[in-house]
Amino acid sequence: MSKSSGKTELKIALSGAEGRMGHEVQALARPAAKLESSSDWKALKPASVDIVIDFSTPEGLREALDWCVKNQKPLVSGTTGITDKDRAALKKAAQKIPVLYSGNMSLGIAALMKLLETLGSLKDWDFQVEEAHHAQKKDRPSGTALLLQEKLQSVLGRKLPAVTSIRGGGIPGIHEVLAMGPDESLVLQHTAFNRKVFAQGALRAARWLFDKNSPGLYDLSDLYKIE
Repeated sequence: MSKSSGKTELKIALSGAEGRMGHEVQALARPAAKLESSSDWKALKPASVDIVIDFSTPEGLREALDWCVKNQKPLVSGTTGITDKDRAALKKAAQKIPVLYSGNMSLGIAALMKLLETLGSLKDWDFQVEEAHHAQKKDRPSGTALLLQEKLQSVLGRKLPAVTSIRGGGIPGIHEVLAMGPDESLVLQHTAFNRKVFAQGALRAARWLFDKNSPGLYDLSDLYKIE
């Protein structure tokens, strides 16, 4: 694994370069390689890459992960819609390379995840996670909604109703956690005004992961260090 001492600009290979998030990343940084197919990975030279950022599909993530393990390169992925098998593969790969995976790369969601820990005392309340995204988003519920759902279930120690999903228009992303008591209620909401926030988070994650230079499976709590 290469050292990051003195390195100011990372050579990024971008998986899913032609997607919505791929374009957002390119608006903020110039990738050294843009990857869309298996042939692209076969032609990619390890010496030209410091780190891979993946915003593609579950299949694209699998190709990126295989290449990164084979060539000992760190991987940042925000691809959603992955399976339990994919999660197991990420965990296994993280024994050999640094991997940061999250269905959402924003600081606001990291803070919201931390806020959910304060709801543990409301065990008798009812809860509902809701999300809304643009009409073209394929996975339902969103990766972020699943993150919130899993976190809240862990805090409360019980299963919750299925996430409510809405698809329409050009909404970048709205996520709500509703906590409903007999005489009062609480709503925690995160709204992304554009996709730039996720691209910024991914690039921040890439710098952090490259500088850390240590195998392991990391997430938003490691990136933003919210106590």
